[in-house]
Amino acid sequence: MDIGTISLVLLIGLFILLAIGMPLGLASAILAVLVLVMKFEPALLSNPLSFGCPDWYTEANPGARCTLTGRPGAGALNILQQKIYGVMTSYVLISVPLFIFMASLLERSGIAKDMYSSLNVWLNGTRGGIAIVTSIMAVIMAAMSGIIGGEVVLLGLIALPQMLRLGYNQNLAIGTICASGSLGTMIPPSIVLIMYGLITETSIKALFTAAFLPGFMLASFIIIYIIIRTQIRPEDAPLPEPREGEPQGYDK
Repeated sequence: MDIGTISLVLLIGLFILLAIGMPLGLASAILAVLVLVMKFEPALLSNPLSFGCPDWYTEANPGARCTLTGRPGAGALNILQQKIYGVMTSYVLISVPLFIFMASLLERSGIAKDMYSSLNVWLNGTRGGIAIVTSIMAVIMAAMSGIIGGEVVLLGLIALPQMLRLGYNQNLAIGTICASGSLGTMIPPSIVLIMYGLITETSIKALFTAAFLPGFMLASFIIIYIIIRTQIRPEDAPLPEPREGEPQGYDK
């Protein structure tokens, strides 16, 4: 089947699945499998049980049940399965659980919370200071763990209650946490870059080097946006009330 027909079937199928209320993710997965079968394994449509059989075996045995016997084959789907196995057994993936372990240490030991409190001492008297501290903390955590979900959850537990308690604009508070937490995809060591390097057979060292500067530039833009917005709209980030005995200015 030519690529034009497959594209038309894909487009029509997507509209139909979305029209009946199917979630986009599930519809995309179904269509991806369908297109893969139509393009690379048309024999599956006429004899589904013959999946995994070499051509000479299916020709000699039309009723072959290679799907049940697990007999190896040379079809495109079988090659895809082998490719996935090769990627998932790469030694580079050994680093992924270690990064996850580092993120767990930061969360369970309280180090991340103490780091946040230390940074907050310097900037809590600045308008938008807590949001700025949140962005800086996200960069530090991204460079230590590379886990996006862990960053967002941890920053949400630590920073969001403080910002909302001080009267920060809800959109500014939540947006800062989500935007800063996503920096883990770019700032090395990034698990996303590791997986991308394995799939595309690109040097992970080169990916880390290429993503380093854009990641820190993006973090700088987030901080600059916070500063400009809080100066233009001071009501979005009220200053905290000074506490008695708290060091001020150079005393910090």
